[in-house]
Amino acid sequence: MVQAFCSERNIPHETLVWEGEKPETGIQAAARDARYRLLCQACERLGLEHLIAAHTADDQAETVFMRLRRGSGRGLAGMPRRRKIAAGPGELITLHRPLLEVRRGALRAYAEEHELPFVDDPSNDDDKYERVRVRALLAALEQQDLLTVEALCGVASERAFTDQSWRLSSNGQHFSYQYAQSDGAYLLPRTVEWDELRPVRFVEIASVVNAIGGGRKSPRELSLHLDLELPEQLAGVTLAELGVDAAVVAYREPAALLARADGTPGFTPIPVEPGTKHLYDRRFIVEIPEDIAPETVLRPLGQLIPRDIVRSTVARQRIATLPCLAFGDQVTHLPEQAVEAVTKALQGWKRCECFLPTPGAVFKARSLLAERFAGDVIRF
Repeated sequence: MVQAFCSERNIPHETLVWEGEKPETGIQAAARDARYRLLCQACERLGLEHLIAAHTADDQAETVFMRLRRGSGRGLAGMPRRRKIAAGPGELITLHRPLLEVRRGALRAYAEEHELPFVDDPSNDDDKYERVRVRALLAALEQQDLLTVEALCGVASERAFTDQSWRLSSNGQHFSYQYAQSDGAYLLPRTVEWDELRPVRFVEIASVVNAIGGGRKSPRELSLHLDLELPEQLAGVTLAELGVDAAVVAYREPAALLARADGTPGFTPIPVEPGTKHLYDRRFIVEIPEDIAPETVLRPLGQLIPRDIVRSTVARQRIATLPCLAFGDQVTHLPEQAVEAVTKALQGWKRCECFLPTPGAVFKARSLLAERFAGDVIRF
């Protein structure tokens, strides 16, 4: 229908098709990801920097209601009018939603008045989907004047304003946290006073958790390593004066990528080609060198290290989830910013020298922690 509409009016267009196997569960979420991924890839290919979606006020209200039902916090901001999205490691595209203040009924009436064709998605009548059930419930509540779309959209606007104020107040600084570029861990810097650790706000910790994990939501894959327990009388003393580098280190949990004891599989190695880019664990954009051997794969470094060695020190746990390039069971390349950290962490292991690749065998791995900390980009 859209193809015919555009062709009749000489509007340039193309149809994007979701290839591959479809999941048996979570089909709507998977379809959403596939849709945005295809759209971002098309924008990159066509040299477009902006993408427009037609979400309405009703869509916003349904989103807020569903997140409220789950006890969400920052999620109550709903869908922003503008945000950055990308297809995996691709370039950022600006997504716009100019109709967020327009009711669905008004949009439909406009289309009918101007004889614009549209279709009703049959899945909108299938109550096995949460959004369909929420839509019916909100319609009933609104009819009784118990809860309106405008009220839920007002919640989203208020929350979005609060989140924006929080981001501006940080001035680009990660509050009292800094992240280690070498291995992607978050650290409390030495200049922080011990008594500053107690009143750390939830939003700060939640942002660190979200940044360090590989998922889009605040994940459980977070390790907090407490090096010290200090008494109250040390209030006002900095960590530097205590002679420590950091009291708290937050890093990606190795088991999240190396497989869990309950049988949950770990990260599946990715076959790579020379000169390509890959999104690794949603934490790094990896650029593959031109000089790699055939059958090279991208995988977590810890998959090639004995499990007892990985668990033996905090430094080794921290490097275990870093990306590496490997041929078979041999590491061939390390991230250029992590060579020193990896070498230092593995010192004392009898196989260290034969395990490490040839000096200079490195690749670029751009950390996405700052992007993830801000939470203003979604990569599909």
